[in-house]
Amino acid sequence: MGMTSQSSLTARGWLAAQLERWARRRQGADKLPRTLHRNRLYILPTKVGMVFAAMLLVMLLGSMNYSNSMGLALTFALSGLGLISMHQCHRNMLGLVVHGVSAVPVFAGQDARFCVRIHNPSPRKRYQIQLRLADSARPIHDISASGSEDFSISLPTNKRGVLRLDSLSVTSAHPFTFFRCWTWLHMPMYCLVYPRPAPAGIAPPHTDVDVGGALQNGAGSEDFAGLRPYRYGDSPRHIAWKNFARDNTLLVKQFTGTSLSTRWLDLEHAPGNDLELKLSHLCRWVLSSNAQGHNYGLRLPGTLIEPGSGSAQQARCLEALARFGDTPQEENLGSR
Repeated sequence: MGMTSQSSLTARGWLAAQLERWARRRQGADKLPRTLHRNRLYILPTKVGMVFAAMLLVMLLGSMNYSNSMGLALTFALSGLGLISMHQCHRNMLGLVVHGVSAVPVFAGQDARFCVRIHNPSPRKRYQIQLRLADSARPIHDISASGSEDFSISLPTNKRGVLRLDSLSVTSAHPFTFFRCWTWLHMPMYCLVYPRPAPAGIAPPHTDVDVGGALQNGAGSEDFAGLRPYRYGDSPRHIAWKNFARDNTLLVKQFTGTSLSTRWLDLEHAPGNDLELKLSHLCRWVLSSNAQGHNYGLRLPGTLIEPGSGSAQQARCLEALARFGDTPQEENLGSR
């Protein structure tokens, strides 16, 4: 019995994969925003719908055998209910607009969270809309009239790299769950997975380069030299908060005549023999250097990130660590 059930699941999975590949060839790659038109919506009866149809067939045969007009009337009324359910299920999905897919980078071991925004331009409320990834169903949401709803998918991560989703489906079984209407979305969906940070305690080697003596009008941290407009990536430590509180303008303090040093984080200097362990130590050093307000750069084979500071510099360095060697994250999910 167990082997029969397993082979049935395997055959169903194979058939679903073949159907999805056919849909990908038919629809091509999707571009956002994507409106769900009639030509990309598919509908089939559910298990509940097939049981309902079998019940109607038995009722029809019984009513015809005994010439029961009331039985025939009830059978035809329920059949009409089934047809209305099929129409309403398709109508519930028709015209929805997929506006965007986003994912915030995470560290290995954390859950990657993909967010999909779906807009309902119709004055009618849409019910029981759901995202599905392979055989895994996600929470069901209603979408208000002329409103939008954010759907999220969380997936575990085991190692650094780029976690990609080849496809996912938007489905609904409203009303009565007699039919399920769905469509596949084929668009580039990925989440950056940074290396897992090594435990704190191992400091980076002394590779600092003192540039303070050469500074005259350059950046520093000892002698105040004035204010300048805030630029994305500037450290919050240098923001003139008193000025911001006074006139609501973001300005950054500038200094000169300092012993400011540049810290180089190099893969060759990271401890350990394993590449992933070295990258974990580099990840920890990037996080600690940014937290301490250091000016730092990153050296990897084939990659050089010039020294800088702030959140933008940290994001550049962590992305370089995640993409180093183009390490694939497990597999392309959604095509299984």
